[in-house]
Parts: sequence; C-alpha cells; structure tokens
Amino acid sequence: MFKKTLLATILLTTLSGCVTTGPERVCTPDTKVAIETADVKTPSTENLKVIVLPVDAEFKDSSNTKVKSVLRNDLEAQIAHSGANLVDRKLANKLKNEIKLAEQSGRYNSKGVPIADYAILTEIISTDLSKSYKEAYTYENKDGETKRVPAKCSYKVDIKAIAKVVSLPSMELVKRIELTGDESITTETRSSKCPISSAQYTGLASKAAAESVSYTHDLKKMLAPSASILELRQCTEGSMVKIAMGTNKKVTPGIDVAFSKSMKNDDGEVETFALGEGTVVSIPEHGIKAKYSWVSVDKELAKKVQKGNIAKIIPEECSFIDIECQAKEWMK
Repeated sequence: MFKKTLLATILLTTLSGCVTTGPERVCTPDTKVAIETADVKTPSTENLKVIVLPVDAEFKDSSNTKVKSVLRNDLEAQIAHSGANLVDRKLANKLKNEIKLAEQSGRYNSKGVPIADYAILTEIISTDLSKSYKEAYTYENKDGETKRVPAKCSYKVDIKAIAKVVSLPSMELVKRIELTGDESITTETRSSKCPISSAQYTGLASKAAAESVSYTHDLKKMLAPSASILELRQCTEGSMVKIAMGTNKKVTPGIDVAFSKSMKNDDGEVETFALGEGTVVSIPEHGIKAKYSWVSVDKELAKKVQKGNIAKIIPEECSFIDIECQAKEWMK
C-alpha cells in the first residue's frame, strides 16, 4: 500500500510540476573544443539486423492464432523503434525451421553474409482465464435512498511467453526474456456461471499479449542504438557533444543518452566503463539531423569525453501517464 501511495504521489508531482528546459540553440562551429581520440573505439549498432521468427505455442487454445500475431507484430514494432534493421517477414517465415534446428544443434551453417545478428524465438507458455462472481446487493446512501448494485462477473486473462535472443551464426543464447501480461474486465450478469464468448476471451488474451511486450524492457535496453562521439562544443548554452546517430536511429528530443569508454587491460581484454549521462537537445532544425544529433552534458562529463567514446540511447521504459506500467515497475 505504501509503494502504491508513494507512486501516485510521484506521478501527480511529475504531471503537475514544472518542466525544465534545455539549451535554446546549438553551439556554433567556432566553439568546438579539441578532445583526444579514444585508444579503443567501440563498434556502433548502425547495421544491426534482427530476425523475428513466427511465434510458437506447445498447447492448443482458441486465442492462439490472434495472440501469436499480436506478439510478433509488437516485438517487430519494438525492434523497429529501437533503430535496428528488421529482416523481411517472408524470409523469416522461410527460415523458421532452419534456425530452430540450428538452435538445437548449436550452430547455424550460413553461407556468405549472415542473415542477421540476432534471431528472436518466442513461445507462448500459458494463457490462463480466471473468473469470479459477485452477487447483487443493496445499500443506503447518505440521503437515505436505497441503491441496488447488480450482480457482476469479473474475468482476467494472464499470458506468459518466453522470448529467446540468440546470436547468428553461433546460436549462442544472448538473452532469455520472460513476457508476462494480463487484462481484465467486469460485466453485469444474470448467471453465476459467468459465461464468456470466444471473441471476448480472445480480445482479453490479445490485450494481455500486447501488454507483455510493451511492459517488458529487456529487449529495448539490449537493442538500444549506440554510436561514437564525434565532437565537443562549449558556449554560453553549456557543453554539448555531437553523436553519430540521429533520426536514422529514431533519436528524439529529450531522450537520455549514456556515455562510456572502452580500455584494454594488461591481458588484452576490452573493459567498458561508464562516463555519465546527457540529454538530446530539443532544438528545432539543428538539434537532430538524419545521421547525427547533439546531446547536452554537464561540465564534469565534458572533461572526460573523447572522440570515439560510445553514446548509447537509454530507452524510455514507462510513460509517466501510464500509471499501470509505472505501478508494475515499482512492484518489481
């Protein structure tokens, strides 16, 4: 109860509070600051390709066809929004059995250029319907009037699926993501048996499936685009760095960016260290271009950055107006 109350307070404060503003213009070219070039450059995700295979289900259920479609569509949409390149669905359908067999053998024997960097294999584990009945009752309001509340049936569908992210052609498991979602409705009824039509059930299951993808952020974080730092400028507007990605990677004003640097240790291994975070400037015309954008950073971070350091988008997890998503994150 405490967590829910605190969450509501935070949301109300955020929605009703003042919005901070960033720089009003991009620093001009003559404010460019000379910075060192990083010894180790981290590859960007410019050409990252992902293939989403058709969704499987080990059990029969009247909602399966629709739920499979929703899961796949929403996974593809999430991947496309991340800026990664989606492999054509027709080709994905054709290669489904081949890649699934490769997963079992542990190796995908591709010839020439690999079809993708990652494959997403998804399976529906369960689709559960629960329902409850509440009898009609009456009560007396503050004016002394008798009010009747009709009998009601409550229905809830819970979806659980597993999405496995594997690298190609090695078939190494990169990430195992549990997708869970639920959807519920309450309706007036004359029957304590709480009957539900196939269409109603499928509708609930479909919404639960959509939620399972929308409220799971592992894939967003994993596929978030990254690119190198190109330049540093400092002027009266503050410090800002130019990064090698823009609208081509779905960069938008106000989104947060994490900066890191890579270094080799004595054993020749590459280690990555966080430098800090900045925010993409909300400046029309010059703030975000097709292949680059400007990120506002503080003075301390400006002292650390080098040309070639990596900048990675921090994807938004839950919208501040999506109270249900916020609540589920808070309860984790």
